[in-house]
Order: sequence, then structure tokens, then C-alpha cells
Amino acid sequence: LGNLSTKTITEVLNGPELAEIRTELSQGRAHAYCSNCVNAERFGSSSERVWHNDKNLDIDYATAGDQYHYPVIVDVRWNNTCNLSCNYCSPLDSSKWASLRNIPVNNTTRHYYTDVCDFIEQHYDHVQEVALVGGEPLLLKENIKLLDVIPEDCMVTLITNLSNPLENNEIFKKLAKRKRVGWSMSFDNIETRFEYVRHGADWGLLQENLAIIKSLMIKDSNNVQAHWGGIHAVYNIYNATRITELRQFAHEQGLTVLWQNLSGPVCLDPTKHNQAIAQLAADEIEKFYATGLATDTERVFFNTLLQQYRANTNITSTQTQQFVKHIYDIENKYHPDQ
Repeated sequence: LGNLSTKTITEVLNGPELAEIRTELSQGRAHAYCSNCVNAERFGSSSERVWHNDKNLDIDYATAGDQYHYPVIVDVRWNNTCNLSCNYCSPLDSSKWASLRNIPVNNTTRHYYTDVCDFIEQHYDHVQEVALVGGEPLLLKENIKLLDVIPEDCMVTLITNLSNPLENNEIFKKLAKRKRVGWSMSFDNIETRFEYVRHGADWGLLQENLAIIKSLMIKDSNNVQAHWGGIHAVYNIYNATRITELRQFAHEQGLTVLWQNLSGPVCLDPTKHNQAIAQLAADEIEKFYATGLATDTERVFFNTLLQQYRANTNITSTQTQQFVKHIYDIENKYHPDQ
């Protein structure tokens, strides 16, 4: 939509690309740029569109025009600095993966960093929610200043792999003092399978950090809970036959699970494989349902998957062959210690 290396943030937000998208929306059409949200809602998942609309109740899209107004939600992804090379991730989202694949990465603070923070601070009164994403947001030092220029009472949400020690982390210390923080803890398996898929992570450290986060999730004397959170899980072939054990762990911890579809390699999407794998995945969903733990939202998500698995008639699949190659490359080229 625009490059902050060559334009100011105001120029990008009022540029022709975003003006075209706003025009389409005002006429009741979803622009091609909106496909992620459209597809998420088709699978019964919550989308960024719903998230933004819920925070922008005063906006009349039919009369708002094609110019930018002010930020209500701030979604900041300074760079892709990350300490993990998860099996379904890529160099685009993880500096660790970029390093493993010998791809140069510039994760120094960009020159526009101050301009962006100044822009947010200028619209201080309008900001209701700030989302910290990465890479790994607890490793992005730019977030230290960002947390100083946003309203004290605005909501802060973050997606974190929870695989860095929290006690000495400056960003965590600032978050722990805030009034409203939502913790989306990103992992999809438990114990040794967690460490296999989330390469570079340690299950023991995650459990220690989880205990720290849960200690913040207590209500004050006015019955107000300042911190809350849950597990942010990607549904993929690495957990398609293990969703029950993840949900039982979440239940024991008193946490919810938000499932999302895979955006990584197609060969890691269990719906793209042969009939035998489809049957295994479908059986696991039925096993999960039998526990009685599935929420209504989860049933919408997994019912859609069940329909796909039951319609699967593939005896063989090139994606299954691709997955075998993916595992070979992971274990021999990139993660030889696995």
C-alpha cells in the first residue's frame, strides 16, 4: 500500500491505493485486498474486518469518503526479528529463518520509526487499541517508545511466542504495568512436539512464562481484570491428529484457544492431503468433540474442516509427497539437531 522509506505515513494513508480500497468498500464491494478477512469469515473465524468495525462504530462507510481520518486501531509490525524458526514459518516472518537460509535481513531501527510514533501520539485521543505483532514483539525495542506514546487506558494486544525470559524483558515490564492487555500466546502443540515444531523454543520456559502471565490475570477489588489471554493456535498437519491434547492442556490452564488457518506452505495444510490423512484428521476432530470441550466457535471452525475431510477422495496426493520432502529438508538442512 505504500513504502515508508520513500513516503511519510500520512502520504501512504492518503495514497491512491488505499483510496481505491475505501471507494470499493463505500460501494458495498470487497476489494481483492480484503480476501484474507472474507476467507476467514467464510470459515467461521473472526477477522480483522470485524475487529476494526467493532472499534469504529462511529464510522459510516457509505459517507466516509476515500480519505484517511485517524487511527483507532494501531497494528504495528516494525520488523521480523524472531528467536524461533518454526517448521511452518518463513524468512518473511522470522529473522531466524532468514539467517538459516542466508537471506540478508535489516532489522536495525528504520529512519521512519520516530515519525510513526509521532503520528500516533498526535492522534492520542482517538487510539483505542494497539496490536503488537512481529516477528516477536517482545524482542522489538521500538515497542518501548511506542508504549510510551499511546493512551494509558487503551487496550494493548500482542501475539507472542512466549519463548523469551520475561523477568528481565523491558517491553514485558511496561506491559505488566498497563491497565488493559490481551495476551495471545502463539503455540499449537505441547511438550516434545511443541519443541519440534517451534524450533528453538523450550517447553519448560514456556510453562514458566505462562505462569507469570496467568499471575497478571487476576481481578482487582472492583472485579476488573486488567490482563487476559489465550492460546493462538495455527491448525496444520503437525497438530491435526493432536488437537485434543492441546485443548485439554488449555482447559487445565483455564485458557481458551483461538484457531486460525495456516498461511504457510500448502503441504502443511492437512486438507490438501490424501484420503488416509483426511480420515486421521477427521477422527481426531470427532475425538475432540467427545471431550465436550469444544466451544460453539470451535465447532464452526472444525465442522467446516470435517466437511472437507469427508469429501476427500484422493488416494494419493502430491502435497503428501511434498510434505515428506519438507520434513527431510527441515531435519537435514535447517534443524539437524531435531
